Amino acid sequence: MSPQKIRRATGELLMIAFTCVFLFPFYIMIIFAVKTPAQALMDPLSFPTSFEITNFVKAWQMTDFPRTLSNTFIITVTSVFLIVVVTGMGTFVMHRTRNRFVRSLYYFFIAGLMIPFYLSLSPSVKLMKDIGFMDSIPGICISYVGRNIPFAVFLFMGFIRSVPGELAESAVMDGCSPYRMYWGIYFPLLKHVISTLVILDTMAIWNDFLYPLLILQTKRHQTLTLVQYVFRSEANTQWNLIFASYLLSMMPLLLVYFALQKNIVEGIAAGAVKG
Repeated sequence: MSPQKIRRATGELLMIAFTCVFLFPFYIMIIFAVKTPAQALMDPLSFPTSFEITNFVKAWQMTDFPRTLSNTFIITVTSVFLIVVVTGMGTFVMHRTRNRFVRSLYYFFIAGLMIPFYLSLSPSVKLMKDIGFMDSIPGICISYVGRNIPFAVFLFMGFIRSVPGELAESAVMDGCSPYRMYWGIYFPLLKHVISTLVILDTMAIWNDFLYPLLILQTKRHQTLTLVQYVFRSEANTQWNLIFASYLLSMMPLLLVYFALQKNIVEGIAAGAVKG
């Protein structure tokens, strides 16, 4: 074999090996989800001898899946929608205005990226308690919006600055208002950064565990990540039901991914190039 073919074969083998490493946790999750408790404990890595589909039924019932899915969906969609709409318009104003104070707000928001999340966790929870937003779905949505504004401003400003100034000048000469200019000219051009932002924020908010654990204190407001506790106790851990519930929690995001796969890949690729 030529050196070029050897390098190509070596690269392909390494890619296959890395793929197997990344897929192994999914294999463990799937086989645990369809095993009996005895099989999961005695031979955890083996392929199941029988498929216990009832694990999914029990996980559905014990987690009150429709309610927790609804809570998670409402929190995620509301937060991401507000992040995109509010941050997009705000960044557009900061870019277009001639006021030095307004333009300097960009650096104020960028400074928020330098504050570690865990450093702001205690003040954030205390603030939520003081203003009466504890155990409140609207409250946690507002908090998510505030937490994700700095990164969203960073992404939006980079894309808005790349829009040719001639477009805005032509719109002003035609008597276009700032509101119409943003929604009619800038917003359609920002579809790639919006796709990137929606993907990143949706994954982060949907899978978040620590913040809902501190804010959402009653069972009726719990999200999918919080209800996993129902399968754990001091005396027993029901691994088969835990992994069944994990699969149920992943299904909505997987369905969205496969439905919007083309747009998601384009958004990530465009975001990487622009960044």
